[in-house]
Amino acid sequence: MQIALFLGDTGAPVSLNAPGRLFLYEGRGTDWTLIEEWPLALPREGGIPAVRAAVERMVFALAPCTVLISAEVRGYVYSLLQEQYGFSVWRSTGAVEAMLASVCAGEEERAREAACCDTKPEAGCGSCGGKVTAISPPPEVIAEDRPDGSRFVDLAAVLASDARHNSRSVLGPILADEPFRPLSIRMDHQPRWFARTVRAMGLTFTEERREGALFLTVTAQKVPA
Repeated sequence: MQIALFLGDTGAPVSLNAPGRLFLYEGRGTDWTLIEEWPLALPREGGIPAVRAAVERMVFALAPCTVLISAEVRGYVYSLLQEQYGFSVWRSTGAVEAMLASVCAGEEERAREAACCDTKPEAGCGSCGGKVTAISPPPEVIAEDRPDGSRFVDLAAVLASDARHNSRSVLGPILADEPFRPLSIRMDHQPRWFARTVRAMGLTFTEERREGALFLTVTAQKVPA
């Protein structure tokens, strides 16, 4: 199971209407691994369209996670998450591990109740249903071929141009493409998942900051002779 927490500077849950950081965990019970984290501040200007666009970016960044722990569960943003994107939003406090374990248990109980209603509609537990609006998937990003045989992708530009993309949806298919060719990536910051995934794929990378951005060059690991 994947669960997201939105935490403030003190490490306690805060409302999505305040600046904070999203932490994405995966696990079950008391065994959890932090997958990724990033800052989030919903826009205060631009009205509802700007907020909706920011929420949609968050939804795609968290996918397939649809469980969120926050300091609030009511308001426009939370209604949008629950009614349009099918999120379960929980309000909790305490140590991170305790919150994750508690919400995990609550989600498992909800799943059992939903299964009960599916098999016995007359039971009427009231936990089933909910409106979920499907979002069309973003177009696949194709890396630019360079004369020397390497490839290039401007991740920062892609993420800015289409709110449905996240770093994994863009880079995952490109890194997995065979045969692998050296890849240069322009980005704002290195995603938390990147280094671990690249190593697991038998690749390595170097980084260089220039022109106000971070450039990573991914190559295949050299096999000792």
